[in-house]
Amino acid sequence: MATDTGAVPSRHKGRAGRSDSAHKSLSRRLTWGILAATAFGVLGADVSCVLTLSYCLREHTDRQIVQHHRLRLQALREGHDLLPAEDGSASEVTDARGAVRLSSGVTSLIRSLTISATELRERAGIGHPMAVAHRPARAMVGRLPSGTYLVTARSTASDEATVKTLVGIETAVSIPLITVLLIGALWSSRSVLTCLHDLSRSAWRITEGSSEPSERMPVVEQSLGELQRTADTFNYLLRRIEEGAVRRRQEETRLCELVGAASHELRTPLTAITGYAQLARLGGLDDPHRMHQAMEQVQRETWRMTRLVEDLLLLARVGHDRILEQHPVDLAELCVQAVAGAQPSDAQPSGARRTLRCVVESAPHLVAGDRRRLEQAIGNLLANALVHTSEGASTEVRLCLDGDRHVIDVIDDGPGVPETVRERIFEPFFRAETVTAPGPGLASSPGRGLGLSVAAAVVRAHGGHLGLEPSEQGAWFRISLPALEGRRRAGAVSPVALL
Repeated sequence: MATDTGAVPSRHKGRAGRSDSAHKSLSRRLTWGILAATAFGVLGADVSCVLTLSYCLREHTDRQIVQHHRLRLQALREGHDLLPAEDGSASEVTDARGAVRLSSGVTSLIRSLTISATELRERAGIGHPMAVAHRPARAMVGRLPSGTYLVTARSTASDEATVKTLVGIETAVSIPLITVLLIGALWSSRSVLTCLHDLSRSAWRITEGSSEPSERMPVVEQSLGELQRTADTFNYLLRRIEEGAVRRRQEETRLCELVGAASHELRTPLTAITGYAQLARLGGLDDPHRMHQAMEQVQRETWRMTRLVEDLLLLARVGHDRILEQHPVDLAELCVQAVAGAQPSDAQPSGARRTLRCVVESAPHLVAGDRRRLEQAIGNLLANALVHTSEGASTEVRLCLDGDRHVIDVIDDGPGVPETVRERIFEPFFRAETVTAPGPGLASSPGRGLGLSVAAAVVRAHGGHLGLEPSEQGAWFRISLPALEGRRRAGAVSPVALL
């Protein structure tokens, strides 16, 4: 006992440890994920801004170079002198070997334009500005008719300084921004995951309590719809588990009651059979007449046990959704035969006769089902009416068509069913107290308490319903079964399965 008791807390501790570890791991992953996404986003925006500014400044410089280069080139071709450069650019005229003949503009920029003859020839055929090697400048080369070259250049030092300034500003802004976002991510993830951790601990506590959890998840304090929906989902699952446990306990209770009632019902005939067997062994049935009477009684008790076992098997099969036979059955014929079979014989006194009528509406009354079981269900309802009504009472069986369903009503003018037992009238082995004595020729022993339950199970297995309708006098049982034509139209006739 000590070992088992000590194992439970350790198991709980292990589960709590796994929960804490998962909580920390998820928090760490969320934090690093948010940090990485934020850092990549900020850095991507910074790089994009820098590249865009660099491209725009370069395009602006190239447009100025092209504009000034074309003006000077046109002037030289027309025989004018080299135009002065007052816009911060520089121009020079070189021969085919790269020697400078004329120059104009910023002196420092002119000194940095050391372009070889080969490079001059290559750049002259390009037609747009290019960067000068190892110098913060861009230059464009054009060939003159005299075989000389015009070189127009412009410094990009100010552009590079502007880009560096932007990089410095972005760096100064991005680092605090990422830091603030990281702190916010840490706070947000811990706040949300703390609620999840509380929900998880509450769920563990509830599930470890009992198999029928009556406790519910707490309401989430934070105004987070997702967390509240999670708590509501847990509560719904807990409610379903509790309802399932209650149903299971009720089914176990009913099973125990059913076994006890069946054992009680079987004990009476077994006691009688055992008594006659012992009496025969002791020689108490040597008289042939007494032996004949004893064997008749044994035969009746055996038949009673057989009927009881068959009814229990039928309830078990129907309870496990076992399919009965599916053949066309004429309900009108079944009702007429059931009423005719329940009529008292002429040998009985006139006072014992009861009025039994069968009213059938003129229409085809075909259903798909097991003829023998449907006959048994109708017979059980008639037998119940005869047992619980007094002499001279009347019982009527009505059969009509209501839409796509056949309705069989079994109505008597007896004392009816008390309100206190209406909910349990179809339970197996439930017997209401008989307020009237059976008439002559009827069984004086109480029923087995399976007639109505078997009838309800048979009707339910045929896709129908058996219920007790409200009535001012007597009992009114109604059977509703789907019509065969309706089943065929809907394609609901299942393959024949023989028990």
